[in-house]
Amino acid sequence: MMSPLQPAAKRTHTEASAASGVMTGARYLESLRDDRQVWLHGERVTDVTTHPAFAAVARTFADLYDLQHRAPTQDVMTYLDEDGVRSSVSYMPPRTPDDLLRRRRNTEVWTTESFGMFGRLPDFCAGMIVGMYDARNELNAMHPGFGDNAERYLKFARQNDLTLSHGLHDPHMDKTLRPRADPDRCLRIIKERDDGIVVRGARFVTLGPLTNEVVVAPTYQLADDEEEFALWFACPVNLPGIRMICRDLFSARPATADHPLSTRYDEQDVLMIFEDVLIPWERVFLMREPKQANALFRSRVMAWAGYASALQAIARLELIIGTAHLLAETAGIAGRQHVAIELGELCSYQGMFRSILRAAEIDCVKTPGGHYQLGNTSHMRPLITTTSKRIINILEHIGTSQPVFTPTAEDFDVPELRPLLDLYGRGKGVDAWYKHKLARLAWELTGDSFGGRQQLYERLHSGSPEVIVAGAYLRYDKSKGIEMVHKLIGESGTPKPPVR
Repeated sequence: MMSPLQPAAKRTHTEASAASGVMTGARYLESLRDDRQVWLHGERVTDVTTHPAFAAVARTFADLYDLQHRAPTQDVMTYLDEDGVRSSVSYMPPRTPDDLLRRRRNTEVWTTESFGMFGRLPDFCAGMIVGMYDARNELNAMHPGFGDNAERYLKFARQNDLTLSHGLHDPHMDKTLRPRADPDRCLRIIKERDDGIVVRGARFVTLGPLTNEVVVAPTYQLADDEEEFALWFACPVNLPGIRMICRDLFSARPATADHPLSTRYDEQDVLMIFEDVLIPWERVFLMREPKQANALFRSRVMAWAGYASALQAIARLELIIGTAHLLAETAGIAGRQHVAIELGELCSYQGMFRSILRAAEIDCVKTPGGHYQLGNTSHMRPLITTTSKRIINILEHIGTSQPVFTPTAEDFDVPELRPLLDLYGRGKGVDAWYKHKLARLAWELTGDSFGGRQQLYERLHSGSPEVIVAGAYLRYDKSKGIEMVHKLIGESGTPKPPVR
């Protein structure tokens, strides 16, 4: 094995480049023009910023980045780091409980301005880098220098405001075979060199074509003898040997009122293939430590990314509540008892999510790395997972056939059709055009392919719902309840009193 601590002359110190500070929309778009290999419908995409499948979504992200330079969001979304560089709060390690709340306020701008539609905002992956930095001492204990790599990478990513994606999940291949039996199942190390490691394999990556770099870490529970599959690293998505093959897209539709979400918020999912890609040593954070990789990842690395994910789910539900309420109001059914009950159910879920998050903020804890993370939220993801289908089901119940029997936006431009649509399309207190736009929004949230993908992602992105729910029980501290039972009935083995 080559040492991960190479002499300075043999290392490519990209992290030493000049700091650019917080991203602007223009700089973000320019950063995507780097000859990355993106494939869509069998053809190579030469420029994601101009291709019809990606341009509008890229522009949406550019607009979000520009918020970092505008009042009043600049003070919420950015700060001066220890070097005096204006940086994104997404990359700020929370050293106090107030810093934790500052991260929330920043994430709320990202999630609210994107209507909760981006499950993998750059803010989410930035939180992962903060998590790896927090675990720097443990990483250094396993391999001297790897924790230092994580610290340097956080600074580099922060001071250049990198747009990151993540590759956490392996392709869906034959799961009856362990990685040892079918090495292609999981991304792995195939060679160690003086200048880094060479990796081969594939990962599922959301937002890959519209990001600067990808962060790779395994979520698969690896065995002790599966060392070559246990690795954490980050690298540019345009490295030689990386190809991104896109799923069918939802964004290449007419930019009309019929598609208010999919044309702007389709975060493309790809199969990212690594064909013998060289990862420099300074970009490696963990390798050949399966047990530690399994233990550290969810307990430490995802602490702040999970925070961002919960806030995204809350923002999405806010949009769903607003849509459901307006569907009921404009249809004249808001006063019906069964409708009010279902709307109340939606509001109750939102209240529970917000309360769980607020309690966890109040009960925040200091990590071994010296930063503040949320208190116990092990029950929040199971709750979101188990209610996600019900939430969409309620919106469908309230909308009934409104989103289905809706013409297209182009029909409103036809002189002979417009008077008829205005007559038969109007609702309570609203004209036909407003009601049409509202129904189409409801369709994109429920019955449309875009909405189906959003729902599937919300329910399954953390893994099997059954495992997630069972995990809430397994991690729950049951000692207090057990003690209460034993106070009432005594402990096992306590002799039964004799009959008198």
